[in-house]
Amino acid sequence: MYVFLGAVAGLVLVLALLRRFLSRLRINGPSMMPALRDGQRVLFVRSGPARLRTGRIVVVAPPEGLVRPRPGARAPLVVKRVAALAGEPVPPEVCGAAGLAEGSLVPPGRVALLGDNPAFSTDSRFWGLLPVSSVVGFVLD
Repeated sequence: MYVFLGAVAGLVLVLALLRRFLSRLRINGPSMMPALRDGQRVLFVRSGPARLRTGRIVVVAPPEGLVRPRPGARAPLVVKRVAALAGEPVPPEVCGAAGLAEGSLVPPGRVALLGDNPAFSTDSRFWGLLPVSSVVGFVLD
């Protein structure tokens, strides 16, 4: 009996840990096509900025007012690709929104994010550079 209860407790603990660090998200819109399709479900790992690298697809909680949630819904998480990290050149298409001259470097604590489908993506070209703290995690490949 105690072995069974121990196994159940262990399973509950593992599931709770997985739920804490691994989440599921539904892609909403064509901004990340062709890599991710509208309606596709992805798994992402909740992690801090230490796991960021240029080219990685990340999940972001955009600063308040940048993305409008549906009525009655909480602010959505969005999925974008890391275009540049601190110390890397700001992508030319982002410079205007970030108020920086071409050739500027991303300052510490900031990140440039772009969608893979620029015609349908609201990203750092409109938002400017986002705080690294807005990155919630990264999408599993």
